[in-house]
Amino acid sequence: MAGPWRARRRGVPLRPILVGVDGSAPGDAALRWAAHEASLRGVGLCVLHVFAGAPLVDLGHGLDWEEAHHAVEDAHRRAEKIAPELHVRSQVVLGGPAETLIRRSAEAGLVVLGKRGRGGFRDLLAGSVALQVAGHALCPVVLAHAGWRPPIDDREIVVGADREAALRAAFAEADLRGVRLRAIHAWRPIMPAGPSGLTPMTFAELEQNEEKTLARTLAPWRERHPGVRVVESAMCDSSRHALTEASRTAELLVIGAREHFGDYTLALGTTAYAVVHHVACPVLIAREHGRHHVDEPEENRAVSGSASSDGL
Repeated sequence: MAGPWRARRRGVPLRPILVGVDGSAPGDAALRWAAHEASLRGVGLCVLHVFAGAPLVDLGHGLDWEEAHHAVEDAHRRAEKIAPELHVRSQVVLGGPAETLIRRSAEAGLVVLGKRGRGGFRDLLAGSVALQVAGHALCPVVLAHAGWRPPIDDREIVVGADREAALRAAFAEADLRGVRLRAIHAWRPIMPAGPSGLTPMTFAELEQNEEKTLARTLAPWRERHPGVRVVESAMCDSSRHALTEASRTAELLVIGAREHFGDYTLALGTTAYAVVHHVACPVLIAREHGRHHVDEPEENRAVSGSASSDGL
């Protein structure tokens, strides 16, 4: 167990981890991931099932009241078996699942959910609880995928390097785990519109500019986390494709979300929304929040005039 001193030193929040369970396979995957992460950080684990109906009314879907309690009790026991040293609390509460989890996230260091709940793929596309929470939670959110297994060798975290919140979380997680961090900066050339009198840059010059941009962006984070081995990947590609491909062998993908908007898809951003749907490894969605801010160096955001960052 890493212990809270190690987590604090590496900038990882020490608040307890909140995991939502619903008796589904993705919910079980979320429980396993959350228990291991709580043990690594040296924090408590809160296992929560939000019951959307009335206790004595069968709505014809999901778990009934008694089943929900059994599912949470079973999840509690399994979490203690995964990490015997964990302090585990478990609870069944009445309310709207998304609203309840978002409200509870104010006191959590991390919320962990299954990427798909009992509603299945259609529910995920229509607006699942997981996506609503990911778009509006007051702390980072991890979406776990059933069937995923962490790599044993050549461990790596992948981060989209175009948002400060994602870099902050990714460097802290890589430092805590002692694994390599791959920072991806995807960009696309900007073609001049009409005569401008400017000499177009060659592709090699554009590529070199974007590599320098990425290096400047990462420099303060490297300084704060000198023990993290960083692989810099500036590539002419879409962020969606670059991150999805790089995540195939990653143990965690870290992406940044936009500031809050009314709709959860906008809150995530179109690229993040697409990436969440198509990657199999756990995805950590980070967003800036003043109350949860850990002092870090300001990011140097140099911008090339000849290429556009395909950010999140």
